[in-house]
Amino acid sequence: MEAEHSPEVFQSADLEERFEKFFRAYYSREILRIVRGYPEERSLLVDFSKLDSYDISLAEEVLSSPDTAIPAAERALSRIELPVDSPAIKLNLRFANLPGTSRLLIRDIRSADVGRLIAVDGIVRKATDVRPKLVVGAFECQRCGSVMYIPQGEDSLKEPYLCESCEKRGPFKLDVESSRFVDAQKILIQENLEDLRGGEHPKQIVVLLEDDLTGRVTPGDSIEVIGVLRAARRKTGNAKSRVFDIYIEANNFLPKQIEFEEVQISREDERKILALSRDPEIYRKIRGSIAPHIYGYDEIKEAIMYQLFSAPAVELPDGGRIRGDSHIIIMGEPATGKSEILQYVAKELAPRGVYASGKGTSGAGLTAAAVKDEFGDGGWSLEAGALVLADRGIACIDEFDKMDASDRSAMHEAMEQQSVSIAKAGILATFRSRCAILAAANPKYGRFDEYRPISEQVNLPPTILSRFDLIFFVRDDLSKTREIARHILDTASSPGSITPPISPELLKKYIAYARQKVFPELSEEARRAIEEFYVEMREAAQHSEDVPIPLTARQLWAIVRLAKASARVRLSSVVTAEDAERAISLVKLSLAQAGIDLETGRVDIDKIYVGVTKSQRDKIKEILSIIKELEDEYGTAKRSEILSIAEERGISKGTAQELIEKLRQQGDIFEPRHDHFKTT
Repeated sequence: MEAEHSPEVFQSADLEERFEKFFRAYYSREILRIVRGYPEERSLLVDFSKLDSYDISLAEEVLSSPDTAIPAAERALSRIELPVDSPAIKLNLRFANLPGTSRLLIRDIRSADVGRLIAVDGIVRKATDVRPKLVVGAFECQRCGSVMYIPQGEDSLKEPYLCESCEKRGPFKLDVESSRFVDAQKILIQENLEDLRGGEHPKQIVVLLEDDLTGRVTPGDSIEVIGVLRAARRKTGNAKSRVFDIYIEANNFLPKQIEFEEVQISREDERKILALSRDPEIYRKIRGSIAPHIYGYDEIKEAIMYQLFSAPAVELPDGGRIRGDSHIIIMGEPATGKSEILQYVAKELAPRGVYASGKGTSGAGLTAAAVKDEFGDGGWSLEAGALVLADRGIACIDEFDKMDASDRSAMHEAMEQQSVSIAKAGILATFRSRCAILAAANPKYGRFDEYRPISEQVNLPPTILSRFDLIFFVRDDLSKTREIARHILDTASSPGSITPPISPELLKKYIAYARQKVFPELSEEARRAIEEFYVEMREAAQHSEDVPIPLTARQLWAIVRLAKASARVRLSSVVTAEDAERAISLVKLSLAQAGIDLETGRVDIDKIYVGVTKSQRDKIKEILSIIKELEDEYGTAKRSEILSIAEERGISKGTAQELIEKLRQQGDIFEPRHDHFKTT
C-alpha cells in the first residue's frame, strides 16, 4: 500500500488539484462551450501568460516537465463537473503564447531542450496524408479468446508478452474494431527565410500532429508550433547508434501570416528611412546599392529596384485579383553577371528571397509536387517548391530555360494567378505563390545572333515569356572591356571602393517600410500619360493592316505596376507623371529589345506572345498560297518552283526554305515524295 503514496503520486495529485483550481478560475465558461460542441470541438486553448500570472511554479512545471504536467492538467479537466450528461468526453489541452525563453529558432535547438515544451516558427515544407495511429491495441488471445488492451508507444507495434487469462505466449490477433486510434500526420517545417542571415542554409525539423491538429496545414503555410521536443535513435542498419534525431510532438500550432514586409523597424531606423526618402538622389542611390560589384546594367538594376518595392495587389469586388508583383527576366550570354545579380537580390535585399536554379531543382522543383518518400513512411506527401516558399517575397530563378517540363507547365498559373495547383496520386491541392519572379536564362546556342528571331534563340515558350513584365537581353559588350576590367581590378585591390550608397540592412528595412506603409494611387497626370502612350502605340496598328500590334493590356498593367512601385521608392502615396514616364521608358526599352521585328524594325508584340512576327506570318501565308496554286495546277508543288515564285514575290530563297521546313514540322504541309509538297 505504501507504494501508492510515493512522492510522484502526491506530485501528480497536487498538480491535478492546482490545475483544477486554475481552470475553474479562468476557463469555466470556455470549457462548457467546448463540451456543448463536442466532438466537433474538443480542445481547450490556454493562454500561457494567464497560467504564468496565476501560478508561476505551475507554469514552470509545464515548460520543464510537460510529460507529467499536461496529462495531469487533462485529468483535472475531466474532474470538473459540468451540467452535461456526457461521461465519455475527453478534452485536449492546447497552449499558446509561450514566454520568450521557450521560443527558439530551429537552428538553436540543443540536447538540453529534449523533453521540454518549446515554440518554434517555420514554413511547412512537406505534409503527409492524415492516417489513423494506434493508441491502445485490443489483442485477442487465439488460445482462450480473452482480450487485453495494450497502450502503444511511438515506434513499433507493442503486443502482449503473456495472456493474462491462460498465461500462454499467444499467438495474439489485433482486434482493429475494439482498438483505439487517433488521427496522425507528419509535417516538415523549415526556418522562415526572414530569420536567415545572408548565405545560411535553412534548418528543418519534423513535427508530429495528432487528433484535431491534423489536416489543417498545407505546404507553404507559415506556422508557430508549440510542442515537446523528442529524441529518437537514428536508424543505421542493425547497429545501435549513439546519435539521435530530434522531432517535435506538437501540443498546438498557430498559423502566422508572415508577410514580406514583416521586418523589425526601430524608431532610429524609421528616422533614417524618412530622411532617405527626402533625398533627391534616392533613385540613383538605391539603384547603385543593387549588386554594386557588378559593373553597369543601370536599366536592369532600376527595374529590380521597382520589383523590390512592388505595387499593391488590386483586389476586385467580384473576387478577382490582379497581381502587384512585377516579373523580370534577364536573358544573357555567359559570364555577364546574371547569377551574381540574382544571388545578391535573394540573399541581401529581399526580406523574403529564395534563390533556385531551374537546372538544379528536383522533386517539388520550382512549384509544388506530390512525392513518395521515406518522410511519409512510403506514402504520398505534398512538398512545396521555391515559388511557394517565396510567397510574398521574391523568387530568383537562375537557368530558367532549363527547368523541368512539369514545372514549366505549372509556371503559367504561378506567374499570373500567383497560385500553384497539383493533382497527383489522388491529391488535389492549391498553394499560394504571391511572389515576384526575377529570372535569368541563356541563349540556346551560347551567344545571341541579332539576325535571327529571339524565339528561335531562347529555349522558352512564348506563353511564358509573355508573362514577364520586362525582358532584358544582355550581351558581352566588347566596347566596355576597359571599364569592366578597371571595375573588377578596383574591386580586387580595394573591396571598400564598391561600398553601396545604402547598406543592405538599411535598404532591406527601407523596402519593408515602404511596403508596410505606402499604397500609391494614380494621379490624373499619371493616368493621362499612361493612357496616351498606350493609345498612340495601338492606334497605328488599328488604321493599317500592315502595322503590327505593338503592345497589349499586359504591357499596360506592367506600366501601372512599375509606376506605383516608383512612387513607393520615395514613400509617396501619389503616382506622378514622372513615375509614369519612368515606367514607360523601361517598358519601351524592354519592347525594343524583345519585341522588334528584325525585318521591319517595328515593335511587334507577337514576337514575344506567339514567337512569330506579323511580317513572318505574312510570308508564311504567301508560301502556303504558292503551294496551293501549284498543287491545284500540277497536283503537287515542287520545291524548286516554290522557291522561284517566292523570290519573284520578294521572299529570299533562304527564308522560303526555312518557312517550308517550319510548315512541314507544324503539319500544315506534307511531302508525298521527295521535294514535292501538298497542303494538309
